[in-house]
Amino acid sequence: MSSPNLYIAVCDFSSLLQNPDGKYNRVERGSLLTLTAAPPSDRTDNALLHPPTLWLRVYETEKVVGVDPEAVQEVSPQVWRILLAVTDTEERYAFYKDHKRLREVMLLKPGDYVRVQVKSSSGRKERGVLCYKGSVNHEQEIFFGVQLVGSAVSKGFTDGSFRGQRFFHCDENCGVFVSGSRLERDWAETPVRKSGKPDEKSPGGLEEAALRTRSHQEPHAKQMIFKSRGLRQKSPHRTGEKDQENDVPQSGEERNVKCCPPEEQTRQAEDHPQPLTNRLEGEEAQNLNPPSEDHPPSSLYRPPRNSSPSSPSAEGQALGKGLELNSMVEVNDPPIYGVIRWIGHIPDCQEAIAGLEMEEERPSAYTDGTYRGVRYFQCGPNKALFVKLRNCHPDSRFYSLHRLTNQIQRCNSIAFHDYISKCVEENTPPATDNEALERLTGWKKGIQGHCNSCYLDATLFCMFACSSALDTILLRPPDKNDSDSYTDTRDLLRTEIVNPLRKNGYVCATKVMALRKILEAAGKSTGFTNEEKDPEEFLNRLFQVLRVEPLFYIRTPKKKPQGCIFYQIFMERKQSVDVPSVQQLLEWSMVTGDLKFTEVPSCLIIQMPRNGKNFKMFNTIIPSQQLDITDLLEDTPRQCSICQSLAVVECLDCYEDLGITPGHTKQYCAICNKQVHLHRQRCGHQPRELGVPENLNGQAMLQRQNLQLYAVLCIETSHYVAFIRMASHNLPLWAFFDSMADREGGQDGFNIPRVTPCPEVSEYLEMTPQELQQEDPKSMPTVARRLLCDAYMCLYYSPDLSLYK
Repeated sequence: MSSPNLYIAVCDFSSLLQNPDGKYNRVERGSLLTLTAAPPSDRTDNALLHPPTLWLRVYETEKVVGVDPEAVQEVSPQVWRILLAVTDTEERYAFYKDHKRLREVMLLKPGDYVRVQVKSSSGRKERGVLCYKGSVNHEQEIFFGVQLVGSAVSKGFTDGSFRGQRFFHCDENCGVFVSGSRLERDWAETPVRKSGKPDEKSPGGLEEAALRTRSHQEPHAKQMIFKSRGLRQKSPHRTGEKDQENDVPQSGEERNVKCCPPEEQTRQAEDHPQPLTNRLEGEEAQNLNPPSEDHPPSSLYRPPRNSSPSSPSAEGQALGKGLELNSMVEVNDPPIYGVIRWIGHIPDCQEAIAGLEMEEERPSAYTDGTYRGVRYFQCGPNKALFVKLRNCHPDSRFYSLHRLTNQIQRCNSIAFHDYISKCVEENTPPATDNEALERLTGWKKGIQGHCNSCYLDATLFCMFACSSALDTILLRPPDKNDSDSYTDTRDLLRTEIVNPLRKNGYVCATKVMALRKILEAAGKSTGFTNEEKDPEEFLNRLFQVLRVEPLFYIRTPKKKPQGCIFYQIFMERKQSVDVPSVQQLLEWSMVTGDLKFTEVPSCLIIQMPRNGKNFKMFNTIIPSQQLDITDLLEDTPRQCSICQSLAVVECLDCYEDLGITPGHTKQYCAICNKQVHLHRQRCGHQPRELGVPENLNGQAMLQRQNLQLYAVLCIETSHYVAFIRMASHNLPLWAFFDSMADREGGQDGFNIPRVTPCPEVSEYLEMTPQELQQEDPKSMPTVARRLLCDAYMCLYYSPDLSLYK
């Protein structure tokens, strides 16, 4: 039965509850709602009609609305989670009303053939196989991970990873994650099961007869969908192995045991290890009840109750052989073929066991995923076989599809000839305005991505494409403390990457790979040539290799200055602020930490308050185009927060006081300091003296110290991109860079970088926080949404300290 707490709107309506501003909450058809408590009586006084029966909270807007019960319908938690992944309300409503297709989608399980709509702008559905079903971002939505096959290969956007976490394996750009509304079962590819009567003497699916006989099996193109990136090597013929090697040891009594009664199953389940199952757990693994009552039973498996975690060695053995869940394997010689659906341990056997879903039914030997009355996975009747994991080998029929290419060395191959970029010896200042627009924008512009390099491509592009703030890194002459390789490394960055980028607008992946090899060889940390890294890790290693001085120094009062390359914002969430600016975040963080800059930095890189690739403290952050750091400098003349004369003290205790210049540091002249702290709420504050130059008087004109925003590094779904400011102060023109915007060829193809002008970004950067709060991120242009919602690092420079004037 459906839960009475979850609802979907089946018609458009305006809420009965009047807002303080006199406007009414409009609820669109297809909106999802949850049951909530009735508002306080002083709010219901504004209702235009009689108080409604239901008080619900709209999931998308968090608004509480009064609802006529006829305007909504109850849905089960499982239906609600499937619908939640559909962001467009009209699309969601249409999907919900198509009960037959919704029920069909909800009953899909990994391994099923499907048709998937890859692009939202196209109604075309491509062929694929479902590889994953469940949450992908620690939220409630249920998404579907699909591997594309046939003509759809390379039309996807993932290799089975989402925001840095892997959910299944496929070749690069051969997978997609979609909502259920973009999916349907491919009945044309779904095989019809053969009829057969199960043999009661083989409920465990472990009879030796399954390995002694098999009918001839012809390879079929459909079987390619089960291939895994883990299938790296061809398995040799194993003519000397005995057939019984593939069996789990068992006695004759065990071979003839019948299915256990429920109480016996419960007892046995307590002794069984936790299987390695699909990521659906708990309530997710139960039947996804569709809105109709005539639905078939669940095809998803729920682990036995009170089961303990499986041995790490079981999964380790599989990965060590290049196998994992959904890997296509063969057992026996001549081989029979199947797909791994479960890996774990069972009673009376110390070795790791694999549960296979076989290609052909065996009524005399196979089961439907149960062993000794306990279910380990779900499949069709007479298709499950349990064997020792060590006897599973990658399916040799598809060896040619899994050949391993050395992507690191491939950068030096002749295949990269058409993508090569030229060396530029002469020092090249960055272009601006129309010149930058002409040189940098278009396809095959920017830095070419290759082999998980987006974090480095985007960071380098931000640092050097249109700014000279960091050019001192390229020009420092060697000294006696530098190694022999210092000059070569510096010149590689200068002549092979930065100068060509500025002069010709393009750098190939071969040049970047050379730098990545140097970074990897320079320290203990590996993976710079082939793994995903964070921009801060790259910056630290680059500055270490080139022995670059810190970009700025900060310190707390009476402490030794600390040199930094970038400033990471640490802070507690300010509940009263939903859309902060970088200016606010920087001041919050430095005031809370009692920190000051020792001097104005020529370049300031600020890392946003987020935890890795997934958690963001704020959904939207405004990258302040101008950053005023005057009040964050030590021993610098500052204005009184009240009368604007020369300040002589500052008070950190006053910072949270919203009655005095809210959102800014608080410093006062002697008179204002005395008046402010006469208030009973501030009498306990402890203001401290500022270092004021002796030759300044109280009415001195003070100069503000401002930094200019010139680039923003962003991350979305584990992929880094960049925004750069290409024009001067008076003509702000922003451009968007993606080192992997497109691809030519499949796994052995090449990424094509692109730089795109995005003038619409300027409009949003000019908005106030109040205006942005009224904007729905879903309705923003894509690039504007990515800039405001996915900011990872903001880069600022001081115009007064610029290398090129």
